[in-house]
Amino acid sequence: MGLLHRLFTRDHVSARHKAARLLRGLGFVSPPEAVQWIATSMCDLHCPHCYSHAGAKQPGELTKEEACRLIVDELVKLQRPTFVVAGGEALLRRDFEAVIRYAHQRRVPWALHSHGGWIEREIGVFRECPPLMVAVSLDGPREFHDRFRGQAGSFDAALRAMKLLKDAGCGEVVAGTTITRGNADLLADMASVVMRSAADSWGLHLVTPEGRAGDHAEILPTAVQLRRVAAFARRMRSVMRVELDNEWGSAGDDDCFYRNDAFMCGAGRFSCVVSATGEVMPCTTTDPGESQGNVRQAPLSRIWADGFAAFRTRADPLRSDPYDCWLQTRNGRSCRSSFAFDPFGETATLDTLRPPSPLYELTTQQN
Repeated sequence: MGLLHRLFTRDHVSARHKAARLLRGLGFVSPPEAVQWIATSMCDLHCPHCYSHAGAKQPGELTKEEACRLIVDELVKLQRPTFVVAGGEALLRRDFEAVIRYAHQRRVPWALHSHGGWIEREIGVFRECPPLMVAVSLDGPREFHDRFRGQAGSFDAALRAMKLLKDAGCGEVVAGTTITRGNADLLADMASVVMRSAADSWGLHLVTPEGRAGDHAEILPTAVQLRRVAAFARRMRSVMRVELDNEWGSAGDDDCFYRNDAFMCGAGRFSCVVSATGEVMPCTTTDPGESQGNVRQAPLSRIWADGFAAFRTRADPLRSDPYDCWLQTRNGRSCRSSFAFDPFGETATLDTLRPPSPLYELTTQQN
């Protein structure tokens, strides 16, 4: 999820959004700039924050031939947006290499989300078909990370994967940390590890109450934790590239203190997601009601052209807002209050922060 906004230019956000609406009013739709494929629901880890309930393979997942024909070939028609591969753990697909080599052959740029444990097995394809970017999950210091992911050695595997990827010629290696209640106050303990790793940047994602995380409200960070993390990210940017990823929404005029480029939610506007079974979604939601169609029934290029009207017009205030993360706001959450205070001042009390939803109130009361 976090790679999508990192992979398209977000300069002049307001002008860009107005231009997209104008084109749609004239009957035209700009091609996407990134399309994410949830390659599989398979995963050998069982993380409580997983947005896709990853574990076992989902019935009816796209085959290799379908992935190449229904996604990669369609991306060529759509002027070759970045092909972002995610999961589950995408590298558990035995045909992962074949799909990536086909995308490379068709000159479609690609990127990857991974927990890192299987990078070494597939390192050949990374050397011969270098990705633009790979985000490797790093959830906390070694003990926390291994416990959170339920597998001893997964922390060391993630660090090893980052070095292998950098040595293989990957354009950008990202240490991706999803902020939860358990690790929000451990970031300072992680800083030296990330800075010594092979990561080019550190992306701070934010857990979204979708998928398995929707069943674990206790892992959602509190309002005060969000503010502390935002302040930490702002300070760390003086020593390395640290960015708050798209789940945080826009910091308005202060965006430059948290990101290299201004934020804009690309859901249905500049990016979309193809599920493991071919459903075309605005972002990584697990809600089947948000599907705009299935690539097995209609071409991806046609679904992109005809779908996502609520994100591209003013008719739906929630979906048409490009300045907040749609995944968060659809669940009644927003991080805008996290940016509304002096990050170097005293810690705010909970009653000074507007809780975005009853779910958010529940998690802050449990802290």
